[in-house]
Amino acid sequence: MPLPMFPLSSVVFPVTGVPLHVFEPRYKRLISDLSRTPPYFGVVLITRGSEVGGGDVRSDVGTMVRISEKAQLGEGRWLVLAVGEKRIRIRTWLPDDPYPLALVEEIAERAWGPESDEWLRSLEKKLRYCLLLYGEISLSNSVSQNIVLSSVPEEALWQMCALAPISMLDQQRLLVAPDPPARADLLDKLLSEAISFFEAQLSL
Repeated sequence: MPLPMFPLSSVVFPVTGVPLHVFEPRYKRLISDLSRTPPYFGVVLITRGSEVGGGDVRSDVGTMVRISEKAQLGEGRWLVLAVGEKRIRIRTWLPDDPYPLALVEEIAERAWGPESDEWLRSLEKKLRYCLLLYGEISLSNSVSQNIVLSSVPEEALWQMCALAPISMLDQQRLLVAPDPPARADLLDKLLSEAISFFEAQLSL
C-alpha cells in the first residue's frame, strides 16, 4: 500500500519528534486524509531543492512517523507533532496525488550487544561537552545540557544522534548506518570532528 510522504530539509530519527507547520495545499490535504486513516507517513531528507513547490531530489532512506498531536489553524493550516517510529527504504516513488506517495520497505533493526553500556557512557560524555562548546560558539542559551536519555540502548543512541550539532547530511549518514555499533562509531567520529572545530573557533 502506498505510504504518504513528506520530504523535509531535515532528518527525523526513530523515537524523536519533529514539529511541523503545514501550510502548503498538498500537505494540508495529506494531514486531512490521515484523519480518516492510520496517522502514519514517511519523512525523507531533501538533498537538493526546496520543501515548497516540488522538483526536489530526495534521499532513499527515511523514517516512518506517527502523528502524535495536531491542531488546526486558520485557512486549513495545521500544527503537527510527529514522532519517528522506524526506518524505511524507498522502493518506488509514485505520482503525486496530490502529495508525494511511495512504496517503501521497513529496514530491520539489529539489537545492540552488551558493549552498548560502555559506548553510551562515552558518547553521552562527548555529546555533553560538544553541546557546551556549541552553546559558547552560538552564544545561545537555548542549547540544553539537560539530556535525559531512554533506558533502551538503541533508543538512547537515536536520541543522541538527534541532539548532535552536526550537518543534516551527517545526520543522514547516521540514519543510514546499518546497525547500532556502526552508528555509534560514526557518531563518535562526528562528535570528535565537531569538538575539534568548536575548540579551534573558540581559540581565535
